[in-house]
Amino acid sequence: MAFIDLSSPAGKIHTAIKDLQIAWGHATEKWHDENSRYFEEHCLLPLAMTAKLSLDAIGRMSEHIQRAEHACADEWRVE
Repeated sequence: MAFIDLSSPAGKIHTAIKDLQIAWGHATEKWHDENSRYFEEHCLLPLAMTAKLSLDAIGRMSEHIQRAEHACADEWRVE
């Protein structure tokens, strides 16, 4: 039995970033001036990179937690 599940929050982050990228694609059809380029470069791209790094870290952390849960379950198992 898993006590900590990080896949649902990670999935929500992934979906939110994907939705944001789709919305940005629609916005740039009408908004493509210096301000939009600044916003993309200084806001959206750093956010996407941070989200990617965070999702990678969540994936690694989830693996470690899963191993720890299995190790603890093995120790507490009564035979």
